[in-house]
Amino acid sequence: MKYPLHTVSQPVSGSEVKKLAHAIKSGGDVANQAALALATRIIARRDRQKDDNS
Repeated sequence: MKYPLHTVSQPVSGSEVKKLAHAIKSGGDVANQAALALATRIIARRDRQKDDNS
């Protein structure tokens, strides 16, 4: 994935601040179900490709 060089991070506000603060304090992470589902699909696809190439 390519990003333009002129991207600027946006400030975190509202409920996202609470989630981020809780994750930092607890040593956890911040992820939603869609992100976790995407990661699971990517891992499954890489595993299938690895098995096909073996």
